[in-house]
Amino acid sequence: MIGARTGKTKPYHWSYFIQVKFEGSKNLGIAHQLRGMPGAFYYKGPEEVDLAKSGSRKEQVEIGEVDDSKLDRVHEILKGVRIDTVESSGWNCQNWALDGFEKLKEAGFVWDSFTLEVLKNWLNEPEA
Repeated sequence: MIGARTGKTKPYHWSYFIQVKFEGSKNLGIAHQLRGMPGAFYYKGPEEVDLAKSGSRKEQVEIGEVDDSKLDRVHEILKGVRIDTVESSGWNCQNWALDGFEKLKEAGFVWDSFTLEVLKNWLNEPEA
């Protein structure tokens, strides 16, 4: 996707989705994602979503499991991930997701076989 103002390729949006259940054609769950733009990103907390309605989804990778009784801990961890508010830093939702990944891994929510490098390679964007 090309940004109208900059003419540069916009990076893919990365977020977390915790699948709660399938209901007919619905893929219901909880999303954790940044909103906004560079310099003005914000996190509004867990959002109930139907992933089946997300037409812009490019890739999906399963990184772990969480028991219902530990969902609040996942929410706490992702709420605590640092958000860079410097517009010119180049920081975006991918950085936030990678920082969150490390924190979730430390807390035992990510399968041992997944490392930060594996995740980066899996979700690598094609060269422009």
